[in-house]
Amino acid sequence: MTVGEVTPRRPIARRSWAWALLGLVAVAALVVGARVPPTSGTSDERLFALAGQLKCLQCVGETVANSQAPIAIEVRTDLQRQMREGKTDDEILQYFVDRYGEHILLRPSGRGLTGFVWVVPVVAVAAALVGLAFAFARWRNRRTDPGEISEEDRDLVARALAAQHRGEGG
Repeated sequence: MTVGEVTPRRPIARRSWAWALLGLVAVAALVVGARVPPTSGTSDERLFALAGQLKCLQCVGETVANSQAPIAIEVRTDLQRQMREGKTDDEILQYFVDRYGEHILLRPSGRGLTGFVWVVPVVAVAAALVGLAFAFARWRNRRTDPGEISEEDRDLVARALAAQHRGEGG
C-alpha cells in the first residue's frame, strides 16, 4: 500500500445488519424485562410475584418466595387463599402489613420516617456532587497561567543556574 492509498471500508450494508441485530436484541430484552406479573387470578406467577415482595420473618435476607421455612410456607398458603377470594395485590399486602407490621415488606412505603430514610441519601449525593463541582471550579480559577513566571521563580532559576555554572567551572 502506498502513502496516498486509502484502506477500503466495509460496505455500509454489512455494518447496518450488525446494528439492526443489536437493536433487535435490545428491544427483545426490554419486552421480556417489562413483563408485568398478573395482578388477578390464582396463577403461580402471581403467587411468587407477591411472595417476592414479602420478607421471610424467620430467615435472614430471604423472601417468602425463596424460603422453605415453616412461616414462609404458611404465608404462601395464606397468599393462595386470599388470591382465591379475589383480593387485589394491595389488599393482600395490606393484610400482611396489618398482621406482621411494615417490616415484612421488602419495599416499604415512602410515608413518614421511611420516606425520610429514602430521601436523605439522594440529597446527600446531590449535595456532594454540587460541592465537588464548586471545588473543581475554584481550583480551576486559582490556577495560574503556565506562561506567567513570577519574579521569585526567575530569581530561583537564576541562582540554580549560577550554582550549577560555578560547580562546573571549579
